Amino acid sequence: MPQLVPFTPDMQRGQGFNTFLQEPCVRGAVTVTSSGFECKQFKADYESSLIESYEKLVQSLDISAGAAVSGWGQSAKVDAKYLDRTEFENSTPTYQVRVSVQQQGSVDNVYNFNKLNSGNLASTYGDRFIADFIRGGLFLARVSITVKNTSSKKEISEAAEVAFNAYGAEGKVTEDVKSAVEKIQKNSHVSIKIHEMTGTQSEGGPTTKTEAAGSDLLAVKARADKFYDDAHAGKHTHIRFAMLSQYTRLPDFDQSWFVPLDYSKANLLSWSLLDDFTKYLATEKIVKQIPLEKFKQGLLQKQELERQRIEEVDKIKQRALDISKKPDTATAPPTHTRPETFRFQVYEAIKTVIYIVQSIPKPDDNWTDTIDKYLASGAKQRFKIQVYDFDQVLGTTVVSFGKHRRSDEYHCLIGERLQNYNDWKEESHFWVFPEAIHGVADTAILAYGTRAKRYLRLQEGDPSDLSQVSGRPFFYFHTAFDPAAGSY
Repeated sequence: MPQLVPFTPDMQRGQGFNTFLQEPCVRGAVTVTSSGFECKQFKADYESSLIESYEKLVQSLDISAGAAVSGWGQSAKVDAKYLDRTEFENSTPTYQVRVSVQQQGSVDNVYNFNKLNSGNLASTYGDRFIADFIRGGLFLARVSITVKNTSSKKEISEAAEVAFNAYGAEGKVTEDVKSAVEKIQKNSHVSIKIHEMTGTQSEGGPTTKTEAAGSDLLAVKARADKFYDDAHAGKHTHIRFAMLSQYTRLPDFDQSWFVPLDYSKANLLSWSLLDDFTKYLATEKIVKQIPLEKFKQGLLQKQELERQRIEEVDKIKQRALDISKKPDTATAPPTHTRPETFRFQVYEAIKTVIYIVQSIPKPDDNWTDTIDKYLASGAKQRFKIQVYDFDQVLGTTVVSFGKHRRSDEYHCLIGERLQNYNDWKEESHFWVFPEAIHGVADTAILAYGTRAKRYLRLQEGDPSDLSQVSGRPFFYFHTAFDPAAGSY
């Protein structure tokens, strides 16, 4: 089956092509004699899917890992906004709506190999050539859903599964879908990015645009439906793909002239390179967004971390270029520092504050637990933990404790502030990690409520223990004990 790559305006039929970097090479590598017949048949697909890996999100743009690393922020085919890793990692589920329109390519073209004088023939010709162009269109919507209260994560994931059944050629907006959409909109923050390639009949390239599309899930369905309907009306006929073919399949190709490079293994191995590259980009936001006064050693430490980050990113980019010249180097151990190691350094550089897990006695010989910066009058200190007092640390979420204004009820939330509710008075809040971060936040704290009274209970434990507590399970989060105080 021919390989397809996104079209760019600098492409020509018969031009050489490097599939690792997805870049055109020498023009006139092959003479293409067109049959003059252009097939008007097309295939239109319309679907939605849960995107569980970042690699799958990148692949939806039909780009290789090598092309993404080398062209990030420079190439039009690498849509950095659509591929924002921070938004992807922070969402609870991420769904993608996809409408793909693709015409068939010509099958009767005649191809003749041309011998061109050049110092490095493998670099000049690339490993494939552009045999033809494929017309069509593409509509993508990345829907990032972040629950306000992470204790409702399962409920929102189930609602999303129902809602996205409406996306597709046969999808309908039923009452169940409307109810699911309403639940998502009420209990989540929804961010939608749309990547659209379309245009009129033209020999030129497509009109490609990326936009933020608010949070209206049904409005996205309306746009996707229209894009699909327009395909049947013949409106998506711009050049979408370049169809590639192998030199070695040409009858007149002289294999003594040069041996095309084989990127098959390199393309597979390079996904880990892209994974590391985008993790460094995500960490860049931590370093740049965190206020200077929140670094333990101030300006010099922040500048040093940014210098290290740039140096590691450059190593990754250079490795991609090296692989494009010598594919076998993809099997060699990488020289850059693992992004997880660097992110640990960044977390270690950020100031934390000490909060006290404590039990407050009640008149009915009972107690309620809370976490606050200061020990309440008459309260019993249980242990101390390290938390953040600001919201710009990537991967953290807010935890909020408070008391009902008109009764002796206590509550806590994760991912949302109690101050947003009129009947509740927020007494403390801080930021922690919902999941464990090795060496930074290894200890899980379980939060649940008593059944008879509206009191709170907090305990160290395994997250899996939350469903077994003798009360109403709320949520868990991860932190670290205060090393000066130790655990209880």
